[in-house]
Amino acid sequence: MPRGPCPECDAEVQVDEDTDKGDIVECHECGAVLEVVGLDPIELDLAMEDEEEDWTES
Repeated sequence: MPRGPCPECDAEVQVDEDTDKGDIVECHECGAVLEVVGLDPIELDLAMEDEEEDWTES
């Protein structure tokens, strides 16, 4: 199973064989939400939080 280093804690994060760029995964060591930014080798970066999640209608 492919793995890449977590940019937060350097733990090895496993990703599925069919993972594509832009997929979101979670580090099981520190809980960071990560985006797959490279496939060969697996590269992970902190996922941008969706600003719409915090948006509320008034």
